[in-house]
Amino acid sequence: MEMTIENPVLFQRIGTTAVLTLNRPARLNALTLQMLDDIDVILDEIESDSEISVLVFRSASPRFFCAGADVNEWGAIDPEKMGSRFIRAGNRVMRRIAELDKPTVAVLSGSALGGGLELALSCDLRYALSSIQVGFPEAAVGAIPGWMGCQRLANLVGPARARQMILVGAPISAATALDWGIVNGTSETLEQLDQQIQETCDLLAKRSSVSISVAKRLLRLIEPSGTEAAHEFAATVCKSTPDATEGVAAFREKRPAIFR
Repeated sequence: MEMTIENPVLFQRIGTTAVLTLNRPARLNALTLQMLDDIDVILDEIESDSEISVLVFRSASPRFFCAGADVNEWGAIDPEKMGSRFIRAGNRVMRRIAELDKPTVAVLSGSALGGGLELALSCDLRYALSSIQVGFPEAAVGAIPGWMGCQRLANLVGPARARQMILVGAPISAATALDWGIVNGTSETLEQLDQQIQETCDLLAKRSSVSISVAKRLLRLIEPSGTEAAHEFAATVCKSTPDATEGVAAFREKRPAIFR
């Protein structure tokens, strides 16, 4: 499946590597329901292609890997559909990425915020430029990381650091993300980052696909489960409050939110 340049999600095969590129730079790759559906379709093809050894997520934006879920889209959804549609659709795609039998790599050549960081956390490995930032700014717009980001982040960095990132909402540097284990490596230049990604993909392609598949399933067994419904409920509650209305209005009007 080869998508054209007009599409917000591009897909191509380079040897045994599948490359999925977020291609909505004018909106900083903010994720829409259509983009989630596009990724879902691409995952179908990747799962059925035994020649693909690794999936790489990249960005066409020079500034952002992904700025999160599109506020203009989810801001217009009523509270019930926020949980049952938007959050459920995102969780379905993130879960498919996390449970893919093939290894997955996120290339953070730009900052990853909100749902963009959740997408990256769904991958097995993350490599970043040293100039980028990662964070969960949802509290500033009356929302939460609804795509299992709370759980995946806490699994990586522990509850104390997860609380800092989620409750305070301030982004952290790539150096801090590396120190905390959110990213697996950093590079000073895009050329060095691309080389690191290529070397990683080459190594993964040489590994036993059976061993990788079984290891990924074994690792999932030791992770907490059963929290997707809680995320749906929590997002629904947040969306039904005046804070959510104010947060979306402030974002659109480019002003600080005034929460009461």
